Amino acid sequence: MDVAASGMLRTEVHEMSRQAVEMLTLAWRAFRTQDLRPLEPLARLGREIHQREKVLTEAIAGSPPGEAPADPLRFAPMHLERIGDNIELLARAVSTMIVEGTPFTERAMREINTLFERAVELLECVRDLTVTGNRILVRHVLEAGRAFEETANDFAFAHQARLIEGVCLAKASSLYLALLDDLKGVEWHTRRIAERFAR
Repeated sequence: MDVAASGMLRTEVHEMSRQAVEMLTLAWRAFRTQDLRPLEPLARLGREIHQREKVLTEAIAGSPPGEAPADPLRFAPMHLERIGDNIELLARAVSTMIVEGTPFTERAMREINTLFERAVELLECVRDLTVTGNRILVRHVLEAGRAFEETANDFAFAHQARLIEGVCLAKASSLYLALLDDLKGVEWHTRRIAERFAR
């Protein structure tokens, strides 16, 4: 991959990550405010991420044999597309919650808000990492990502206890777990991007 192509990859991946941050922020705003309006631009952003991933993957796959790109961003488009998919699923769960008026306990709301906040921060770090390649950011994403995973798992166990105690409704439980899983998906793919820079 020549210098021009590598520069194009960096620019496009940065734009994809910026769009992913915007998508996640909109989904979080809809969750916090219980308002569908922030979700309106989300589908368009998701389509743009999918289109960019397709173009970039074809360009990377089209590199001459023996000229496999060493750029740590070469797999980022794939991971960013999967992040977009997870955010679209988050938006669907948030939309269902709002439309059906599904109540969450204060604790459940606080837990999901905590994970949203951390996921946005991790994704912002990855966005900046795509431009700077900063080793401190790499370490932060890897460490904060592991901490995110542990917190999400702790929240899942606490949720199971609430369900057993009858504090949580079954309908609310499935939505809570969907949000938890999709936020974990966002984190998992951000960490995979950072791992490429750590090598």
